[in-house]
Amino acid sequence: MSDWEKVIAFHGHPCCLLAVGYRAAKVALEKLGAGVSGHHRLVAVVENRTCAADAVQVISGCTFGKRNFVFRENGKYVFTFARTGERQALRVSLKAGVLSREGDDFVVLMEKVANGVATEEEQDEFYRRQGPLMKYILEGPVEEIFDLRFIDSEIVLPELCLQMVTCSGCGEEVMKNHVIYREGRPVCKGCLA
Repeated sequence: MSDWEKVIAFHGHPCCLLAVGYRAAKVALEKLGAGVSGHHRLVAVVENRTCAADAVQVISGCTFGKRNFVFRENGKYVFTFARTGERQALRVSLKAGVLSREGDDFVVLMEKVANGVATEEEQDEFYRRQGPLMKYILEGPVEEIFDLRFIDSEIVLPELCLQMVTCSGCGEEVMKNHVIYREGRPVCKGCLA
């Protein structure tokens, strides 16, 4: 099974955004010289919550469970890769206009399909039109698709706290570093809402 097939199997379907994450991760691993054996030292930072993040996890081997997959909600198709303990990281950002290459109406269509509000006709049109864009993202010249830049940034992995405290509101245990004290009593974020 090819890497692309593994990504599709993990995610459930091929799409343009999955192709963006796949290609970004492949390019980064190549530029960083990080093969499969180097995955345990690799850190990936993803700045969007789309299909692209799934591809980055599969190709890089970085996951939330290993704490080397970091999510920052910035709404950008930007992916930063580094090896733990190193000061230099590779920032891979999707160039403006790549996703709208098939037209602004295609982006609106993609959004409708992703949000589950597209009609059957719109879905058919989307799947027919996404093929050329997906092919371009997967096979086109890297310099046309991404801006690549090495930056001085040591990525610090989030600490793991396993000490638990019981929430005074719901009675469920919560990690000690996620509890908030209200009037001296521990409360989880869910009970604060």
